[in-house]
Parts: sequence; C-alpha cells; structure tokens
Amino acid sequence: MVVPGCHDASVRPVAAILLAAAAASFYAFSTMLQALEARKAPLESALRARLLIRLFQKRTWLLGSAVGAVGWGLQAVALSFASITLVQPALGLGLIVLLLFSTRLLGETVGRREALGALTVIAGVALLGWAAPSRIDHFTFDGRVGIAVAGALLVAAPRGLRLLRLGGGLPTSVVSGLGWAWVGLGTALVDRALAHGHLLEAALWAAGAGLVSWTSLVIGMSALQAWPASRSFPVTFALEMAAPAALAPILTSGGTGPGDGVPFAFALALACVGAVILGSSSAVSPLAPVRSVPEPL
Repeated sequence: MVVPGCHDASVRPVAAILLAAAAASFYAFSTMLQALEARKAPLESALRARLLIRLFQKRTWLLGSAVGAVGWGLQAVALSFASITLVQPALGLGLIVLLLFSTRLLGETVGRREALGALTVIAGVALLGWAAPSRIDHFTFDGRVGIAVAGALLVAAPRGLRLLRLGGGLPTSVVSGLGWAWVGLGTALVDRALAHGHLLEAALWAAGAGLVSWTSLVIGMSALQAWPASRSFPVTFALEMAAPAALAPILTSGGTGPGDGVPFAFALALACVGAVILGSSSAVSPLAPVRSVPEPL
C-alpha cells in the first residue's frame, strides 16, 4: 500500500503522524460507541463469541465498528510513509480526541490533569517524529515467525482466559491491548507485502489481522463489562501504542534511530506516561460500575 508522492524524507514523518492522528480520531469515536453497547451485554457472554454476535445486532455498535474500519485503513496508509515505531505511538493522540468527545457528549470538564496528559502525549509523539528509526520496516524472517506464533496464541486467548479464570478487568485489558498491538504489526506486514507485490502473503497477514481483531474485540468488550472504561482504556491504549514500537527494532532491520535508540526510548516512555495520565482521567470516558464477571463453567 505504497502511496505515490511525498518522497521527501522530511515530509514522510509529518504525513505519517497526521494520518495516524486521523486514524486515532476514528478509533476514539469507535471506542466510545462500542463501549456504550458493551456495558449493556449480559455478563454471562464475557469472553465468548456470543458477546460479539449480540453486539452485531446493535446499530450503535455496528456504527462504531464501521468507524474503526476507516481508522484501520488510515493507519495502513500511515505505515506506507513511516516506520511502525512512529505510527503506532502516534495513535496515542486518540486519547486526546476521546477526551474532546467525552467533554462534548458527557459534559465533563477538562482540568490540569487532562491538560498535562494531553501535552505529554503531544510532546512524546513530536519527539518520536525525530527519534524514531527512519527506515520503513523490513521484518526479519525470525520476526515474522514470532509474530505469526503470537497471533495464533492471541486467537486462542479468550478460551485460555476462561480456563484460567482470568476474566477480570486487568487480564482482559492487558490481553486486548496486546491483541491490538499485534494488529498494528500485522497491518505493517500487509503493507510491506503489498509494497513488494507479494499478494498471497498480504492476504494471509490480512486474514490474521482479521482473526486477531475479532478476538481482541471479544476480549476488549469483556474488559468493559468487568472494569470501568477509565481503568481499561489506559491499559489497552498504552500497550497498543508501546508494544509494536518497542519490539520493532528486534523484529525488523530498521535500526534504533539516533543516539543508539536512547531518545527513541525516552520519547516512547513519555508518550505512554501521557496516555496513562490522560486515559485514567474520569473526563476521558464515563465510569461504568465495576461488575464481577461470573466464573467460567
């Protein structure tokens, strides 16, 4: 999915950040719409396919899914301009958009905490624009194998969480975040395969992204049944932002950026701190009552 034009190396990071910010906006709106319906679902459906089957019958949730699909497309285009080490953390800008949506729709006020979180995310993403590895990702063979194995484990995660009796808010939020992080890596692999004309490989990675998206949705919606959104969102967002960017230097041949990766690591940590500050604010999303997920049979 290589976009013509914008060959200037100085333009690519800016274009990638703008596209990622647009994708983040769609993701944020999608999250709010889906959360509204997920909270109404019976607890007995947690970590089961019937949870999504029920949600697929709700217009609000379907609208949220359609908005999220647009965001995924914009994220894929952003990955044609820059490395996943820049694009994925830039999705943290979605928390700022989520804050703006919630203040409009819920009448929440924005205080010092929210302003600090927003400024920290912006500073982290701006620094990443300089510090992230400039090369577009070339995944190593071992990296692709590792991603494929991780994808298979994530597809089986809902059943595993049920068997291990880990249906609470923290485990489901963590696994959901890792799932969406995998989708980011899978999207980058789709983009790279298309760029080299490997259509079958692109189709396989796209299928994997679809499967992991399905399980991440099941787990993420289950997390919203067990935890307030203001506790679940920061965990999921931070992992979705940080995991692909942190693992990319290991999985790809893109290098670590200037200063042996120290500025990159600092910028990534800064963006994550801002995401946690902003995401844990009550103004980011309405608090749902904490609900206990029943033990699996």
